[in-house]
Amino acid sequence: MEASSRKPFSQIPLASLGGSPHRFSRMAILRFAFVFWIALTASASAQWKWNVINHDGRRFVSIEDIAGFYKMSRTVVDGGGFRLSAQGSSIEGRANARDLKINGVKYVLCFPMVSRGGQTLISAMDVTKIIEPVLRPQKIPNATSVRTVVLDPGHGGHDSGAVGPLGREKDMALDVALRAKRLLEARGFQVRLTRAIDTFIPLEGRSAFANRMSNAVMVSIHFNKSKTSGGTGIETYCLAPRGVPSMDEENLSYSDLKQHPGHARDPENIALATAVHAAMVRRIPLPDRGIKRARFHVIRATSIPSILVEGGFMNHSSDSRMIATASYRQRIAEAIVSGVTRFQSAVNGVPQYQKPTAFVSATDPTSIPSLTHDVGEADQAVSQAVRTAGESLASSP
Repeated sequence: MEASSRKPFSQIPLASLGGSPHRFSRMAILRFAFVFWIALTASASAQWKWNVINHDGRRFVSIEDIAGFYKMSRTVVDGGGFRLSAQGSSIEGRANARDLKINGVKYVLCFPMVSRGGQTLISAMDVTKIIEPVLRPQKIPNATSVRTVVLDPGHGGHDSGAVGPLGREKDMALDVALRAKRLLEARGFQVRLTRAIDTFIPLEGRSAFANRMSNAVMVSIHFNKSKTSGGTGIETYCLAPRGVPSMDEENLSYSDLKQHPGHARDPENIALATAVHAAMVRRIPLPDRGIKRARFHVIRATSIPSILVEGGFMNHSSDSRMIATASYRQRIAEAIVSGVTRFQSAVNGVPQYQKPTAFVSATDPTSIPSLTHDVGEADQAVSQAVRTAGESLASSP
């Protein structure tokens, strides 16, 4: 039987397996039992055995475990650093630091890496909430195709946002949104704007508007301002997972433990942030301040995948000069479009490999270190073994 004509075991009429509809030959039963045993053994052996280490009340895994799971080689870098690499991909970091680079793109981790017993450890939270969805976005559960993009130009009306010597944040954000809208529509996306003119929209209204959309993502567009004029660069925010401090805070607060609508989209949020931020890094000649975590209202109260981008500092001398030019704002718009397109391809299993990127293969399609004890793995393995055995028998002459 040719591969193109094979059907899953559950779709094959019993009569097609040979004999009467209600009887199987002894040979068929023995063959099924043999293939079932082989498939079950293979399924059990394929599961990666993570060595989860408890440290200060949190679960950690070693760099060696991560390298083994994602089929990456490990190199020690002077000064206590490390580099994991596979063809076209790399992860770089340093013990006791909170910054991690994946193919040159900077991430601010949920918790600092630690050094223990000669090993560098990364929290299981960071493996689950950052590394796994970034490296394997096609395995994000229940991710759907994107048809609609909600663009949220920050501020508006009486709220000017950050004001610099060459302009106001609300105007620059709206201009980027209108540019991105035209580009996205040219690619076949439906686009909805939280505001299309210079008007004030409350934060609650922005998230409520986005939540009415299906098969959609949201990008909130902003520009930064520092207390001094020294702040420079681009950064992207997505919702901090439950139990993770916001931004650069070290200690948890009560609000960090609350469940928000956006938490249901944690894997998609970080994957979308990766795609858009990487596109910005490729196009914009400003320092990469990284992908960070926060609990801004527009990303915590939004139930579709959502991120917030900061396109530079309004009060920095070189940043502000670039932001004031139409060509720079066009680059940000193009980065948003490129990122959304790459995100859609990635979660649908068709990643587009452009530098910097962050997609590698791993040894096993499901096994990642959990934040709690794994449950149901045995039942899943048995179910998979039954399917494998059945499909093998169905394809036999």
